[in-house]
Amino acid sequence: MKRLYAELPGDAGAVARPVLDIVVEGMDEAPIRCLVDSGSVNTLLPAWVADLAGVALDHAEPRPLGVGGNVVHASFVDIQLTLGDHSWEAAVGFCENWPYGWGLLGQHAFFRYFVVTMRAADWELEVEPA
Repeated sequence: MKRLYAELPGDAGAVARPVLDIVVEGMDEAPIRCLVDSGSVNTLLPAWVADLAGVALDHAEPRPLGVGGNVVHASFVDIQLTLGDHSWEAAVGFCENWPYGWGLLGQHAFFRYFVVTMRAADWELEVEPA
């Protein structure tokens, strides 16, 4: 699937970036915009996404991570993610103090499941299941 780069939510005057709208645990009506970030080890989302999806974080121990100059506390749980017609289960960190209006798709829970081609000169992202 090919997608054009787009702006991130809440990023006034932003430059278009490689983003995808990911469905979390069957929340088809409310996909979450995520930055496709090859430099991110983890996939991280705001904690309110877990609340909306009914994902229990009770048994997940929060751990501190550095993200964009901030420290966030991520509680990791295995959940189902969907992109287009492809679904997979992976560990995602839900962050209480997430300072952004979007999520991050990183190496462990995203890149290992897809072949990703970024064509920055064309403002285009191509993603295929691995």
